Amino acid sequence: MTIAEWKDLAAIFQSVVTPIALIAGGIWAYRRYIVEENNFPHIETSAEIAFIGQQGDYWIVELVAVLNNKGKVQHKIEKFGFNLNALYSNDPVGVNKKWGGQVDFTQAVAKGSFIPKDFQYFVVGPSVTARYSYVARVPKLTTYLNLHCWFDYADGRGFSHTMEKTVQTPR
Repeated sequence: MTIAEWKDLAAIFQSVVTPIALIAGGIWAYRRYIVEENNFPHIETSAEIAFIGQQGDYWIVELVAVLNNKGKVQHKIEKFGFNLNALYSNDPVGVNKKWGGQVDFTQAVAKGSFIPKDFQYFVVGPSVTARYSYVARVPKLTTYLNLHCWFDYADGRGFSHTMEKTVQTPR
């Protein structure tokens, strides 16, 4: 074969392989970002309330938010706040439309952020389970606690998560 024939053969090969590669790349991108939803966060969340002990007229409790990144990319978390509300032993058990007809925990016990004031955000890497805690005091006359946590993803798309936990105080 002459050099001209090799050039013609290479041009034919290139004209066949290029569209096949483009189609294969498109299929890969479609599967990765649309079917598998790798462009969306895959984070499992939970909230926990742990009673540490009693001191004077208060319970010392640890509030914990758990973020388990099941995805393949890291996520930046911002505006990571919480509210801890209670029902005291003498409070009526009411419901509120604000909570979709659920029990209204009327006593505000603690409000804050899991992000320290010196930080603007947290990062949770792939396959990482991150635990964030806050230690609070709860009056002894509390019978039930409700922890509500929320955070925003700092990627500009407006996604957020919420998590709740309700417990009875130890007797």
